[in-house]
Amino acid sequence: MGPRRLATTGGLAALVSVLIVLLYAARIGRRIGEPAVVSGLVVVLLVAAVAVAAWFAVVSARVRGQVARVARHRPGAPLFVGRPTTALTAEARNLRAGTRGLPPDCPDREHVVYAILTDRVELWVRGDDAPRWWVTLPAPVAAGTVRSGRRELDALTVRDASARLQLVPTSDAARAWPSRAHRAAAVAHARELLQR
Repeated sequence: MGPRRLATTGGLAALVSVLIVLLYAARIGRRIGEPAVVSGLVVVLLVAAVAVAAWFAVVSARVRGQVARVARHRPGAPLFVGRPTTALTAEARNLRAGTRGLPPDCPDREHVVYAILTDRVELWVRGDDAPRWWVTLPAPVAAGTVRSGRRELDALTVRDASARLQLVPTSDAARAWPSRAHRAAAVAHARELLQR
């Protein structure tokens, strides 16, 4: 199933789910004074809260694990968590570096890690034991933006004679859920390290 069809199917499923919830809410609204209904609502809300908290914890642990894995291979190097982009997929195809873990193969909340060394910047995809590819430094740095879902994120592109790497740094502190301020600081820090 292609990404567009999956998004359309997901949107339709979400609409049906909302309609079902509204119908149940209208039905429950008439019987809200009954103790069984109130306790049932409390249980449903608790299960939903636990499920959301568990999902946040799993994604956060996965990002921290990915950063720790790269840190074992590149001790002391500045590491940045970032978002994979379709430009990375295109470059991976050009370099025959493999597209596993890059769009559209990965879910929307997937992350990559960039290691900025003194002589190169490397792309690490989750599960890899070596960088997928790298760009030799010094290299020109171009700033721009890239769409990720409904948001536009700042992007940096570096290129040498043999490869190009689009960086979308979102955190320099292994955060899975960075704020806008963290994303801006990560981009500024990465740009500073790339231009040294």
